[in-house]
Amino acid sequence: MIDRLGTLVGFLIGATLIVFGITWPDQLSNYYVYQINQYENTIGALKEQGATRNEIEAVAKEEEAFKNSFEAGITRFVDLKSFLIVFGGSYAATLIAFPFRRAIATLVYMGMVFAREKSEWEFETVYKHMVEFAELRFRKQMIPDEKIAAIPLYFLRDALENFIQVDWVSEEMVTEIINSEIESYAYNADQEINVMEYMGRVAPAFGMLGTVVGLILMMGRAAGENASIVDVMGGMSVALITTLYGVLLAQLIFLPVAAKLTRNKESYVRLYDMIREGTIYLHRRERPDVIEQDLQIYLSKRRRLQIQAQRRAEMAGGLKL
Repeated sequence: MIDRLGTLVGFLIGATLIVFGITWPDQLSNYYVYQINQYENTIGALKEQGATRNEIEAVAKEEEAFKNSFEAGITRFVDLKSFLIVFGGSYAATLIAFPFRRAIATLVYMGMVFAREKSEWEFETVYKHMVEFAELRFRKQMIPDEKIAAIPLYFLRDALENFIQVDWVSEEMVTEIINSEIESYAYNADQEINVMEYMGRVAPAFGMLGTVVGLILMMGRAAGENASIVDVMGGMSVALITTLYGVLLAQLIFLPVAAKLTRNKESYVRLYDMIREGTIYLHRRERPDVIEQDLQIYLSKRRRLQIQAQRRAEMAGGLKL
């Protein structure tokens, strides 16, 4: 029911924002156009009042100074109508295309761009704990509960608590359960990525929609008998800025966020794969050197070289003894 409601709300929002973008006054949408309109109206009023040439030129110089100012350079790219057509339309389309809860969580997904990928220390933590616990398991000793409780990684701690100390659980069951958890995480992560990639695809389309709307407005106003430069500028700003917004939102926000979410997912899955492999080896009571050698492939190349150099140094020291 809530997904159907979300689809209806998305359609209404999209239609409302497009109508708003067409009908809202240009002077109240773009500050640059508003200021130019004010200067033009002032100059027109002075001419009607029979003001001196110096008075009119003074206002014209102020207008020219504003056009060349930093403020004008920034504000000419800020247009409320264009933003609502592109962002509002893209978000409305997302509400229609995806379940309501997924679409609503879009802002949360954008916040995830600041989340870090799984770092080297987390892979190192898994490696050290697995090697340490392999020594105990191989000697048929119990892994102390306090050691498991002190593990900082939840997924590793949970896997060890649930499967290592319970010998009646089969290896197939351990593999199936952990794989199911990894697949569940990957599926949810893919849904988040799909939402952002979809918005990255539709944003330029709504930018083109705004361009068409702006051109229609511009041509309609330019054909009028009392058309002014401000009337033409208003339609032109919508036509050009919507395209700019569509490209910027897609290439600077939506698609980069999707790419970051993809990398985060890949790093999480790789870490979970490492935990699964180590858990299965511990469950089998494999030799520590086997576990150590197999899990090293998940470490960075720099760390693997350090471990190999350390092992060679230890062997050389043993031979000297």
